Amino acid sequence: MTHRTAISARRSRAGMTLLEIIVVVAIALVLTAVMATGLSSVFSLRQRTAASQLVTTYTLLREEAVLRNQTFRIAYHLDGGWYQVEMGDPGTLIFSDPDQREEYERDRASKLARYSAEEVDADDPLGGFSAVAPFDSERVDLPNGTAFGGVKTPQYNDMVRPSGAEEDEDDPLVVYSYIFPTGFTEPTVVQLVDDDDDDRGFTIIVQAMTGSVRMEPEVIDYRDAFGDHPDEGPGFPQ
Repeated sequence: MTHRTAISARRSRAGMTLLEIIVVVAIALVLTAVMATGLSSVFSLRQRTAASQLVTTYTLLREEAVLRNQTFRIAYHLDGGWYQVEMGDPGTLIFSDPDQREEYERDRASKLARYSAEEVDADDPLGGFSAVAPFDSERVDLPNGTAFGGVKTPQYNDMVRPSGAEEDEDDPLVVYSYIFPTGFTEPTVVQLVDDDDDDRGFTIIVQAMTGSVRMEPEVIDYRDAFGDHPDEGPGFPQ
């Protein structure tokens, strides 16, 4: 009886130990899930804050452009994950389609082969821009875990996306979005996404004529961003 009792006691202790392990593992899994959810919420909050800041920037720039009679642009450094506000000449012109932009870039590359960058910039219709107040920082970095999914303006056939490489300081991948002193804002779509999930993030949509900006809590294809606009303007009576 004594021998059987000892065996039963050992089995009981072994059973309790296994149960304790199961409980500990279960608690660890719950804590991991809670921590993962918490980290996800933090990333989402950071992304939302970054997207809201961009919306506010566009709104302020439209007001500043009219008040100062100056042209502003936001320079999106896609590979670097940052952007900055720049101010330039009120008479600045932009390209109405990708063909004009590509012709300009070929012409500029040809001039750079013959002249210095300073000489080319002095005669460049898109030159003369510099970082400007009231935006105290020369650059605004996206929060950790957030990247540009892409930027689309009428100057490009398709959305321009990061190359996946580190930013080349000598030849960075930059897309510009312009705001003019007339109040006209270049129609722009900006995607802010998770580093690890291009399908999760926010979309900033800038309307052309009204200059209004809206933020969507999802990644929207640029072709659907202006879906409420008609393909053609109203016709005239015959």
